[in-house]
Amino acid sequence: MTEILINLLSVRAIVEILILWYVIYRIFLFLKGSKAVYLLRGLIILIFSFFVFQKLGLYVLSWLLTRFFAFFLILIVIIFQPELREGLIRLGRRHLFPVPLKREEVERTIKEIVTACVNMSKKKIGALMGIKREFGLKNIIETGIILNAELSSQLLENIFFPSAPLHDGGVIIDGKTIVSCACLFPLSDNPNLEKTLGMRHRAAVGLSEHSDAIVVVVSEETGGISLAVNGQFTRNLSGEDLFTILKGLLQKEA
Repeated sequence: MTEILINLLSVRAIVEILILWYVIYRIFLFLKGSKAVYLLRGLIILIFSFFVFQKLGLYVLSWLLTRFFAFFLILIVIIFQPELREGLIRLGRRHLFPVPLKREEVERTIKEIVTACVNMSKKKIGALMGIKREFGLKNIIETGIILNAELSSQLLENIFFPSAPLHDGGVIIDGKTIVSCACLFPLSDNPNLEKTLGMRHRAAVGLSEHSDAIVVVVSEETGGISLAVNGQFTRNLSGEDLFTILKGLLQKEA
């Protein structure tokens, strides 16, 4: 009986650890790409400092940090009220365990992106598209106009049409949804990039350096299609090349 009880407690402890790990992981992904991530970093530093002060016997500093933590929850609610509200809304809308797109849905999404890129390449229409993967892009999404529209090649081409009001900036794609357009991507300051690269291409590399997003670019000057992943830039891709690369990168996650 005692052995059964011990085994039950062990299983329960493992389940609790897994649940806690998943909750922390989802919180990190939610905060990633938002200004609230800096709060999390600061909190970790303060907690670490608190234990160091206690070990070293620095009781005045420990006392000050204890009083600070007493008001910390109130400060979070006041300062980060918009983020908390959005997080609760997203929690209510989404599944607890997100359901990934099926492989055929991923392939259909890739085809829409490639079709738009090829058509814009022929017409030399500039385009900049960030495809979200694991890490959040909230800080980028918030710089643009929220769409939350179903992805289609026609919609992408309309967005980037030169006389369209939203053609400047980049588009953020999440799954089969165009989340936001006219977004500002961070520019790369990599000195090894070709000097001939324009702002659109440097923005593509910049976003791929700051996140795990896949960024597709269509050049307005040459019509060339390029791809940026993890800070690496590949130029002059054909439609077939782009489809193959995107399929390899996105379908393995489905």
